[in-house]
Amino acid sequence: MIPEGTGLLMAKKIEISSTDLALVFKERLLKSSDCAPTVAIAIVPSNDGWVAVTNAWSRFKRPSCARRIEQVQKQLRRIYVLSRD
Repeated sequence: MIPEGTGLLMAKKIEISSTDLALVFKERLLKSSDCAPTVAIAIVPSNDGWVAVTNAWSRFKRPSCARRIEQVQKQLRRIYVLSRD
């Protein structure tokens, strides 16, 4: 048993559909000026649980947006797992 207050307890991850996760993802991106409001994001199942993908043009033309997508993905992977649709 792990004593309380040690910081070793892990919170349960929240199950969410890929559509809802894409909306949460987009809201997070819009809070910064790195990505245009029109950037397209898709959530795709992967070996790591899920990955956020966007088109090549967005990654090439706005490298700061690509970095921001990676940051948001890292944050949201700690919170959300894809539900089985």
